Amino acid sequence: MTSLKKLARVAAVAAALVIGAASAVAAPTIYFGPATDAGGGVIGVDVVVGDLGAQIVSAFDLDVSYDVGALTFGTVLFSNMLGDASFFEAINAFAESGGVVDLAAVSLLSDAELLTLQGGGPVVLATLQFTGSDASSLAFINWGTDLVNNTTNDVKGLDNQVIIPVPEPASYGLAGLALLAAGIARRRAH
Repeated sequence: MTSLKKLARVAAVAAALVIGAASAVAAPTIYFGPATDAGGGVIGVDVVVGDLGAQIVSAFDLDVSYDVGALTFGTVLFSNMLGDASFFEAINAFAESGGVVDLAAVSLLSDAELLTLQGGGPVVLATLQFTGSDASSLAFINWGTDLVNNTTNDVKGLDNQVIIPVPEPASYGLAGLALLAAGIARRRAH
């Protein structure tokens, strides 16, 4: 067996392990709920964290982009799933500029109180309201740390640990490279 074939087989096994490890544990996910009619030409779109299992959401900082040609921003309605801000159980804030909504919240409740409140099910973090009818342009952007503006966009859970981190393109890139090498070695063998 040539060294290229050995390398390709090792790379293929490494890629399978990386992909398998990433998919073996159901990690929490973040997504937009379907747009709902809030009346008067206003639509609401929920920002949801699902697949929590025994995890909680204790804080989040998110940037959501939208098409200013299709939607006009209205407001953000924060849910009480991190605590009731009117009772000083959570701190909520948002800002909008040029087609990007920055929304953030921090719970002041204990992890045990949040687990009771959220119950491990999907958690609606907030509802974004727009005038318009096509919410298909909504996207989460700016994941990770922005050193220029000193901000971090992520979702935190138990013990304030990141549960929906920056996507790791390097791991998937390595796996893809390994699969490509395996394919090239296989072609050369035939």
